[in-house]
Amino acid sequence: MELNILKKMSLDGIGIGASLLCAVHCALLPLVLTVLPLLGSHVLENEKLEYGLLSFSFAVGCFSLGRGYIRHHRRIAPLLIFATGFALLLGGHFGVAGGYWEPAIIFAGAAGVTGAHILNIRRCKQCTVAHKHHA
Repeated sequence: MELNILKKMSLDGIGIGASLLCAVHCALLPLVLTVLPLLGSHVLENEKLEYGLLSFSFAVGCFSLGRGYIRHHRRIAPLLIFATGFALLLGGHFGVAGGYWEPAIIFAGAAGVTGAHILNIRRCKQCTVAHKHHA
């Protein structure tokens, strides 16, 4: 049984926000790091923050897209796009391509995760009746 608050919140909206926050954090980090030592702050360089953002984005994505798949649309495309986007995020974060390509890979991954949530929202809205055995 779901909590009332989960029914009122848009988990896809939270997932979009989390992936965009992760993308902004990763894209702006190289620019901000040049100024932060002057201010004596290293808060954005914290690996725990990055792991937390990735974990939160993954958990919300799995729950939201899984629920949309099971209860509404039964379409695999949002799940595949999410998996591909998240794999790119991880690859960019852990430096699979390294250096110059890292921001582009992270951006592509965040765009994929965001796109998966948007597609899930559209597919859920197109569904006229939720599957009764899962309601």
